[in-house]
Amino acid sequence: MTTKSIFSLALAALIALAATPGTASAGIVHTDRVNANCTDVYEFTLPGGEWTRITVDGDGDTDLDLFIFDACGNLIDSDEDDTDYCVVSVRPRRTGKFTIKIKNWGDVYNEYRLIIE
Repeated sequence: MTTKSIFSLALAALIALAATPGTASAGIVHTDRVNANCTDVYEFTLPGGEWTRITVDGDGDTDLDLFIFDACGNLIDSDEDDTDYCVVSVRPRRTGKFTIKIKNWGDVYNEYRLIIE
């Protein structure tokens, strides 16, 4: 597993924007590809006391599952149905680091959009 860290600056900007009163944010949309029988991993910081919705929308070729872990490795939420459309909403008690894992159970790659809002 390779951790993809493209979100560090983008999420920091999103969190700062969301904390600004009267400012609307459309969130972050990232397109990527998870190889067959592999897992993509992202590390990021979430603001405490705020709801964050995380969506994975695949290309329809395979089953994808979404897992969210806290800094201690505890599973916070997951979407493990038999589709490649996954949604979780989390509200951490305090600001901290979290990990998103997107697991591809199929025998071919799946191109997906990861949306954080």
